[in-house]
Amino acid sequence: MRALVPVALATSLLFACSDEAGSKPTGDAPAADADGGAEAAAFDTGTELRIDVPESGRVYVKLAPPAVVTPEGDPKTSTNWDVAFEGVDVFTNSGVSGAGKGGGFGPLDAITFIGDTAPSVPFITQDKAGGAFLDWYAYEGASHALWSRYHVHGVRDGSRLWKVQVLTYYGQRDGATVPALYKLRYAELTAGGDPSTRELSDLDGTAGGLGASASAPSECLDLGSGARTMLTPDAARASSEWHLCFRRDSISVNGEIGGPRGVTATDLDADKTASEAIDAVKTKTADGEKATFDAATAASFDGKTFRGDRVVSAFSDKWIEPAKAPLAPVNVTWLVQDAAGTQKFFLGFTSFQSPTSKSPGTVVVRIKPVKG
Repeated sequence: MRALVPVALATSLLFACSDEAGSKPTGDAPAADADGGAEAAAFDTGTELRIDVPESGRVYVKLAPPAVVTPEGDPKTSTNWDVAFEGVDVFTNSGVSGAGKGGGFGPLDAITFIGDTAPSVPFITQDKAGGAFLDWYAYEGASHALWSRYHVHGVRDGSRLWKVQVLTYYGQRDGATVPALYKLRYAELTAGGDPSTRELSDLDGTAGGLGASASAPSECLDLGSGARTMLTPDAARASSEWHLCFRRDSISVNGEIGGPRGVTATDLDADKTASEAIDAVKTKTADGEKATFDAATAASFDGKTFRGDRVVSAFSDKWIEPAKAPLAPVNVTWLVQDAAGTQKFFLGFTSFQSPTSKSPGTVVVRIKPVKG
């Protein structure tokens, strides 16, 4: 059977937002600009804001009205900013980045920007700890479904190493299909023994749904003992009793900012991500991808870079064109929620002016409030 079932109804019940916006084309293909950057499609509505982004040090932006601001007091506790830029990263005032109720979702098609209503999306992503499992799924906009890429991940805790494969994001509860009830297979890898594969179902990453408190618990797993524990985000970051935590669409690792245990992880198939089309991902099944899982040995991970989690947002590495020089924005629309959690905006990045390898330089962005 397929690992992920596109269940728009169940998704909308748990993560509902607002109605779909109408759409039509908004601009031309990217072109080089006079300052050595690159120009994206012409987002010609909303308000233009220019943001000088340093290679180090953070600059903060308020979305209504659009302006670069200096947060009042500690930025971690201030709600006087909505979005922040540092180097090639974008953060929202939410989760591990701030005390606000902000967040974002994307990328959405560039033509979405022309609408005045926020489209229905399965969740608003708050800033979180993320790393090797950041791209475990492919998102299908038409059905709001998340499809596992079936990548094999390595998880290391001291001298112990496990391989992990996510099988599904959807489970059953009270006869209904529910998102964020994960199923996965995993096995410990040793130098001389045959690994014993385990499969676990209904790992509870629902965290109460989109409207629940940010402190709602979700399930964490110890790969060695199989122990499953419900923890709040704060409790998880302070606990050494787990290797992986599941929270809505994210899977965290208990290392670096993810937690104190020193766990690290890697995506054995990371180099495939950029070329994986959603239609191809959808044809994969848990049974069909078991051979890929079985083929991974301890030697498969030799030379791979293992890391704990870092701060990631809805933008992560998806707002800048990969492997393009000079740096250029991706021609897409982003949905962003303000720090108060009451107003949503469309953001469309039109150009980077005088970018370097470590900063987009001056970011030119169009910002527009939307209903929903």
